[in-house]
Amino acid sequence: MKRIFYIAAVIITLVIGAVFSARNASMVTMDFIITTVDTNLSLAIIISLIIGAGLGVLASLIWLISAKRELQRMKKKSEISQKELTNLRAIPIKDEH
Repeated sequence: MKRIFYIAAVIITLVIGAVFSARNASMVTMDFIITTVDTNLSLAIIISLIIGAGLGVLASLIWLISAKRELQRMKKKSEISQKELTNLRAIPIKDEH
């Protein structure tokens, strides 16, 4: 069942991509500071989306690395606390009364 869903999703994506490309076939000039490039509008949009997604991934990686460091610090604190708790439980209770 999953395989049918994936195949249908791929086919739908390809059809949407083909329709998008056909409807946006006009040429545009992309002006970079150093040079200019003439390309299809659909290709320019897709490249822009890919670059934006890549920058988003890079930004989230910074947050992910920070979160992993914090997790490691918390794990160390937890291990220390667990050892202290185990040591305290091992101490016999003496009642002086």
